[in-house]
Amino acid sequence: MAKKKVSKPSLKKGESKKPETKIVRNNEPKTLNLVGEREIALDFATKVYNEFDQMIKSIVLFGSSAKKISMPDSDIDIIIIIDDVSIQWDQELIATYREELGKLIQNNPYRKALHINSVKLSTWWSDLMRGDPVVINILRYGDALVDFGGFFNPLRILLKDGKIRSTPESIYTLLQRAPAHMVRARDSMLATVDGLYWTMVDSAHAALIAANIMPSSPEEIAEVMTKHFVKKKLLHKKYPAYYESARVIAKDIVHGKRREITGKEIDDLFTKTDDFLGEMARLVDSLIDKKNN
Repeated sequence: MAKKKVSKPSLKKGESKKPETKIVRNNEPKTLNLVGEREIALDFATKVYNEFDQMIKSIVLFGSSAKKISMPDSDIDIIIIIDDVSIQWDQELIATYREELGKLIQNNPYRKALHINSVKLSTWWSDLMRGDPVVINILRYGDALVDFGGFFNPLRILLKDGKIRSTPESIYTLLQRAPAHMVRARDSMLATVDGLYWTMVDSAHAALIAANIMPSSPEEIAEVMTKHFVKKKLLHKKYPAYYESARVIAKDIVHGKRREITGKEIDDLFTKTDDFLGEMARLVDSLIDKKNN
């Protein structure tokens, strides 16, 4: 049987052919269309709950976003309370949770960065009973995006009614914990000195190698720089002095002769190290240019 020919509609005189409409597909993720911080947080929380279901007890928006005082560059803080009381979490389940949560974060980009914290229900409850200030603060100002079985909001009402209070034990626990933070802060300041010292060591070695001088041990660098650079008018004498000053402080810390350093000393060391590094870079460029010319 012969196929029936379908005639194309002909244009009448004076008519022009209409341009074809092209469909432009937008490959931009839909999540980037969300603007409001709560809207973004709610979208993410919904996806987390859909993925993990009753493993999640509550998902709460907290911090500056919940208080509506966030800055344009602020992160959106979200805490996920996972149920470890009625659900047994083994290492395999923990690994799966971390992997799938990571995928959700990666596959759902937003206009503002998310700062996600996961906490076990048992830990949350223990901290709440002790009146932990962080937990109390989240409970007071937090916005429950997902609240399976009505867990978070009733606790918030109890707090508002004065039924949840800090205990004397929690007060002394906080007081006992405070010195540890001070020790860590001091240790961090001491570690800063070591970092600045090795900045000088590495940059000085670079300059010595550029001058075809065998790298010296850190104890000899100031003397070698004076001999090969200062006496030849290639370097100001203050730079070996900067180096030696940093070396002495760093070694005193390592050997336990110094257990503290002031903020003023660190600021001064930062300034000198920055100057030293810049001068070593200039010296290296100058020495290499001489070799090439």
